[in-house]
Amino acid sequence: MNRPVRTQVSSDLQLRPILASSSAEQYSTVSAGAAAFSCAERKPSLPSLLRPNPKPYPISSSRGGMEVTDIPDRFCWPRRNYCGGCASEDPTPMGRRHGLDPSSLYGFQELVLADVRIRSPRRGPVSQAVSSAALAALVAHPGPFPFVSHTCGFIGIAAADRAQLAHWFTLLATKGVEVLVFVNRPYSLRGLGLPAALFNCTSLCHLFLGAWVFPDTTKLPRGASFPNLQQLSLGAVTMEDEDLEFVLAASPVLEILSIMGGMERAHLRLASRSLKCAQFCLSSFHELTVVDTPCLERLFLWRCLPHHRGIKLRIGHAPKLNMLGYLEPGMHILEIGNTLIKPGTMPSPRTTVPSVQMLSLRLHFAIRNEGKMLPSFLRCFPNVDTLCIEVKPSLASIHFTWHLHYRHHSASTLQKYLWTLINQLAVGTLNEKFWQETGTIECICSHLKVLLLREFQGEQSELDFLMFVAENVLVLEDMVLVLKHGRYAAQGKVAAMYKALDSARWANGHSKLRALFNRCPEAGVTVWCLKTGSDPTFNDPFFCL
Repeated sequence: MNRPVRTQVSSDLQLRPILASSSAEQYSTVSAGAAAFSCAERKPSLPSLLRPNPKPYPISSSRGGMEVTDIPDRFCWPRRNYCGGCASEDPTPMGRRHGLDPSSLYGFQELVLADVRIRSPRRGPVSQAVSSAALAALVAHPGPFPFVSHTCGFIGIAAADRAQLAHWFTLLATKGVEVLVFVNRPYSLRGLGLPAALFNCTSLCHLFLGAWVFPDTTKLPRGASFPNLQQLSLGAVTMEDEDLEFVLAASPVLEILSIMGGMERAHLRLASRSLKCAQFCLSSFHELTVVDTPCLERLFLWRCLPHHRGIKLRIGHAPKLNMLGYLEPGMHILEIGNTLIKPGTMPSPRTTVPSVQMLSLRLHFAIRNEGKMLPSFLRCFPNVDTLCIEVKPSLASIHFTWHLHYRHHSASTLQKYLWTLINQLAVGTLNEKFWQETGTIECICSHLKVLLLREFQGEQSELDFLMFVAENVLVLEDMVLVLKHGRYAAQGKVAAMYKALDSARWANGHSKLRALFNRCPEAGVTVWCLKTGSDPTFNDPFFCL
């Protein structure tokens, strides 16, 4: 059928309607657009973080083009249809494909709105047409819309764009939205803030915002809150310290907080009676303080760059904290209670977090300052039974690692990090007797069951630490070395180290050593997934069991 249109989205953009059931289980699988990072993902960056995952919502198999004026029925579909409860004799191709009569959409109680599967959104007529069409679909249907995803349109700073943005949230506040994914791809604009009407969406349970400026919370009316918000994910969102504190205080049932990028020059404070998981990835900030989080079970920092002397992590009241990582001795300045952890700090009730059982660390064994901090860090967590240690790449691999993980940071920040690392390398390495003179570490001697060492470099300092563990651990069940396949110049030396460790005098009677090969060619690639990190049913977010 030929129809007069002003703008057409070509078939290459593959704009397809979403069909989804209304089951609570599918809501629980929405990770608010969190991208998974693993050895297979070679270039994790902020754009990849701002790509919501539509997998929980089946996509139709249509490959035809979409006319922007052909709305709203190509954006919105009743979720009852996915459950097999809708059929009709609609003569249109879309209706025949789904057994759906568009005129009957208004009779359904729940609709899904999503502009997914559009390739590489850019500024221009196509992007503007997508945003206008999605907004028109929202206007045309009375709702409610439990799920709304707008990720393929770009909203600029022009007056018309700002008016459209305000219209979006005025409508969303009246449509009963429970899951909202709202991303201004491909990038954010300085000064383009979200309207305060965001806080009128009181039905929200899951919220993912990407590439925006957060509303100024100091100008919000009294009583503004998210009474039902359970999960909040922010990707490249600019916000002030007090904005985060306000959101935590205004979200009484918030359980999951994920922040990716942004937050530069920030002093973050976590105070929430309901928060169970907090993740900070690819961010750059001065300080993170866990003030009062009685329900916090998981705290993760992944590839966060420090300012000046490092990132200070203060752990106050977190009696249920069970999983913690990736701590980086030498980069992270650890403070427990009011005690700053230094080399030689001995354990006491004021300097320990006994609830932590799974701990992940990342360090250069070859750097003296980092190696000296390792025993002090381990003594702070006396009941750790699963320890994952990732060895940072050698100096020759540092430039590649920057390009892989930190390329979105400014050149000045990377330069400061380089000089800090060079100065640390100039200090020298630990002497051979360091671990022999270390003394008792309770978690290693009494509780450690699993030790995983990733990116084994074949350095003597690494072997010394592993020997210390083997000769002192009593209940160890598994020691795994992840070797870098094909990246050792002296393979015979590495083999000799493995043999020496395997034949050491193990405190538990016999060797628990085994080796795995990492076939990923890149160095310094951390296995990490934001979705599994926040999944309370997944007990191995560091992938070490």
